[in-house]
Amino acid sequence: MDNALVELLNETCVDMVHLLANSEAENIIIDGVVEENPVKLTPYLKKLILKYESIAKQFLPTPQEAQTNGTATPFEEGKKTSLVYGLERVYRDRVLLTPHFDCPAYCRFCYKKSRVMRNRRSMTYDEIDQALAEIRKMEDVRGALITGGDPFMDSSKLFYMLDRLIALGNIHEIRIGTRMLLNSPHVFTDAICDQLADYIRPDFHNPSKSKYLAINVHFNHPDELQPEVLQACHKLSSRGITLRNQTVLLKGINDDAQTMKRLFHLLLRNNIIVYYMNHCMPVAGSDHLRTTVQKGIDIYKELCTESSCSIPHYVFAPSGGKVHVGPDSNYRTSIVNGIKMLNVRLLYKANEFRRITRKDLPPLHIETRDGFINGNYIDGND
Repeated sequence: MDNALVELLNETCVDMVHLLANSEAENIIIDGVVEENPVKLTPYLKKLILKYESIAKQFLPTPQEAQTNGTATPFEEGKKTSLVYGLERVYRDRVLLTPHFDCPAYCRFCYKKSRVMRNRRSMTYDEIDQALAEIRKMEDVRGALITGGDPFMDSSKLFYMLDRLIALGNIHEIRIGTRMLLNSPHVFTDAICDQLADYIRPDFHNPSKSKYLAINVHFNHPDELQPEVLQACHKLSSRGITLRNQTVLLKGINDDAQTMKRLFHLLLRNNIIVYYMNHCMPVAGSDHLRTTVQKGIDIYKELCTESSCSIPHYVFAPSGGKVHVGPDSNYRTSIVNGIKMLNVRLLYKANEFRRITRKDLPPLHIETRDGFINGNYIDGND
């Protein structure tokens, strides 16, 4: 590394939370923001932040975070659907497990701020055993998503969970969600990758019995695809582990078709599946990073002229479940308490939502006459 950069890094590491401030007044506002939603960075990220504004904007606080119409829990997932801590379910065919609630770095737009940034404890080994016993009884469930926080912050607990999940007769599809390939690529050693690959267990004579493991990665900008990052990804994909990327549409970072095209082309060329382009959720403090859904549709229309293997699913997520957006999608809008809302009919049935989540429909969601969920979603601004 350049000596001047090393000196700058040493000087700014202590006070990196104020790097995006332009005045003492903004420093004071940021101090208030950080008191509510703290900053956490890895040494590797700190180096990237000094070089790339596209990365700095994702991890460093700004004064704009203090002005928000967002909520602490914009997407409830399966909260309180199970008496076992760390186990959630909102969809018929899959469950969500959170063995570790912390992350090595905090994204400012994270929709789990109310959990990840609050020092919530990890699952205990007893709770993992209880969760697996409950999942074993769920006849409709065939898949599990291990998410966070970041599961790779406690690899011993992660592998303990994987060993028991893979043994369940009803679980055949396991996914792990992580952003550690960006913030801590050194974690993915040959030994870790070899161990992960062992959970891919095809049954060629009875393919319905095959077991599958994939990793959901998270890259938002071409600047993130550094040599160390791509090398870590290759260690996984070269062992047969499927990598699927989930990108978040972020204002001022990747909200133009050319940036998205370049990102998706680079991912594809490096054996990473282009999976989701997620509209940034209306989490508290993220208003300045949220475009309108229409802006996303305009970008998506341009993406749809590309090879289909480089086109993601574009989705936004009201509390009742994901909405897949197409290039010709249209929505009704309304103003509620001065906030622009998109009104959308979801694909999920209200009674099934109640049965699985063990709670009533979320606020601003109603049941339609034919039994589906009609929801409202806070739109962004361009």
